[in-house]
Amino acid sequence: MAADTAAVGKVKVKKSQLDKAIKALVQLNSKKTANANPLFGANAETMNVIFNLSQIPNKRRMKPMLIELPHPMFDDKSEVCFFAKDPQKQYKEMLLQKHPVPGITKVIGLEKLKKNYNTAEAKRALADSFDLFLCDANIVEMMPKILGTIFYDKKLKRPIPVRMKLNDPAPGLKKAISGTTLRIPSGPTLGVRIGRCSMDENHLLENAAAVIGFCSKHFANNPIQNISVQATDCPALPVWRRAFAPGEALDLKKHHSDANSSSASDTGTGAASETETASAHGSELPSDVGETFSGRASEIDSAGGSTSELETASELDSEAGDVTQGNILPEHLPLLKGLKGKRKKRAQALATKADAAPKEEAMPPPKKLKKNKA
Repeated sequence: MAADTAAVGKVKVKKSQLDKAIKALVQLNSKKTANANPLFGANAETMNVIFNLSQIPNKRRMKPMLIELPHPMFDDKSEVCFFAKDPQKQYKEMLLQKHPVPGITKVIGLEKLKKNYNTAEAKRALADSFDLFLCDANIVEMMPKILGTIFYDKKLKRPIPVRMKLNDPAPGLKKAISGTTLRIPSGPTLGVRIGRCSMDENHLLENAAAVIGFCSKHFANNPIQNISVQATDCPALPVWRRAFAPGEALDLKKHHSDANSSSASDTGTGAASETETASAHGSELPSDVGETFSGRASEIDSAGGSTSELETASELDSEAGDVTQGNILPEHLPLLKGLKGKRKKRAQALATKADAAPKEEAMPPPKKLKKNKA
């Protein structure tokens, strides 16, 4: 049984197909942001890998998982803010003086966070002032209520929880800054951020390969049906779709349900790329930060891949699983055939009954009464 599951869950994405999709999105994003405000240029646009699963996850994993990226999205020049427990002074001295971490420039305690950033304007300004937010794992459950929808829905700058080691917090913080998070959603579609559109295309390609490898292994028991790449405010470009096994029956009810959920995610903007709803905010628990995957469950092949793999984007739309009217023959519809036979027999019976019934003679018109002459 385990061998069958592994075979079903196998994902092989062609490297050339993934490379084409990333290059197309980078070019589209550069044209879109050419005349934009330089303060909100390509650095604000992100690239994401979108996965559609076979089924809705039975149990939503409460804590986000960290995926280590070959090429981090944030570096020493990035602005990182850390939300700490009280007293703030203790963590401020530890992170900014005793054990400084490149990128972390501000530490805010819970008390000051509630007091100084209690309005929507203040929260919006705080979210725009930093590239990334981290928080102590012990207070992550309080973050959705304190930060609200501005951080969790609009700006999508959810703090990454870190388990703090007071004697040496630097390693855990560096891993959190250099990685990306996978959050199991409450639906069949999820997205993982792989970088910024301003990054090198080859770096984005390697990051995408690492994310696909991690997710294909993690969802081995819930096979991935299709994979696409999407940039902020750009359409999702498909790079892989699972082919149905020969003779496998197609569940039309499930097929249409999956198609509707997939189209909903493809028409979204950057806010929909992470595919999470506001109802799940209060249930996010800390991440262990060191929880990474070093193996490669998926295989990113070169241009000379096997013939079973997809060659072009057009082939993605012609794969098995799309049912057209031409494939439905009359012999495949016994119910419709039976209805037609019943209608024909009923029509013959009515015609026979009409012929057998005696015809009624026409009644002569009534005679007019003559008026008596006085």
